[in-house]
Amino acid sequence: MQRTRFALALIVVALAAFRVRSQTPPPGAAYRFVEIQPGIYCALGTGTLNVGSNSAVIVNDEDVVIVDSHITPASAQAMLDELKRITTKPVRFLVNTHFHFDHANGNQVFAPQVEIIGHEFTREKLLGDVVHKGLFADTLAGLPAQIDQLKKRAAEAADPETKTRLEQQLRVQQAYAEQVKDVRPTPPTVTLTDRMTLVRGGREIRLLYLGHGHTGGDVVVYLPKERVLASGDLLVNGIANLVDGFVNEWPDTLEKLKRIDFVDVIPGHGEPFKGKERADWFQAYLRDLWQQAAKLHDQHVPAAEAAARIDVTPHKPHFPAINGPGVPAVAVTRIYAVIEGRAN
Repeated sequence: MQRTRFALALIVVALAAFRVRSQTPPPGAAYRFVEIQPGIYCALGTGTLNVGSNSAVIVNDEDVVIVDSHITPASAQAMLDELKRITTKPVRFLVNTHFHFDHANGNQVFAPQVEIIGHEFTREKLLGDVVHKGLFADTLAGLPAQIDQLKKRAAEAADPETKTRLEQQLRVQQAYAEQVKDVRPTPPTVTLTDRMTLVRGGREIRLLYLGHGHTGGDVVVYLPKERVLASGDLLVNGIANLVDGFVNEWPDTLEKLKRIDFVDVIPGHGEPFKGKERADWFQAYLRDLWQQAAKLHDQHVPAAEAAARIDVTPHKPHFPAINGPGVPAVAVTRIYAVIEGRAN
């Protein structure tokens, strides 16, 4: 009888854990919170709001640490509001994994009450003119055309389901075009160069810089006891944006990452996953891309032409988004800049 009761108790606990891990957000919510380990969540966008990236949410004994602040002040505020679904504890720390706008444009919502931590490179970038130069500026410049294209596709869609989906995307992007006007780049208030450790109650949280990769200052957040890694865009569930990347050094940085004893990964984009095989896949992709691009550079092939000629289709089994030869021209432009010593 005692064994039966114990088994039933285990089933109840397992079911409770399943309910938390599979939490269904209420209608209209911007986020769903997926529990990776007790008190450790991945916040993923539902599509009702442009949030840009994932967050890691680490609920400690007395406070909360959040990793990345999303794409606008509105998306950051929505995350803080909806955080009440899982905890009422105050947020004390925000970690920026890197400076890109989709991960750091919500910083201003946290400051000055919350300590913002990032690599010194991230602070330097966010103190610069990120609104008018670089990835954020390029994205803003392309936003009107993107909205016009969505309007056209929605108007022409014959299938009701497709039309509804496109109209929803249009509403989200139109709202984003307004929300982004409120952005005031807000840099970290505390910086690190190589590593930093936070001890919050019974939880150890390590912030690690492992080398050049997605940017010049990527920070990963590692919880050794729980074996959970928040990887930012150094390792995502797919192919990361290469516009500010160091494709030649990135595989070596990923090699250092693989030496860390983690099981669960909260990536900067895409669904959370387990294991290290995606690091292997991405290393192979990056090395192949670099080799092909460097060869074409040596042959004085212009970047745009080289981008069309590069063939990474052998990697399609691991990256289904690859649909034929060719890679984004911005990736090859960046590789050429790295080769020529013009990248930072």
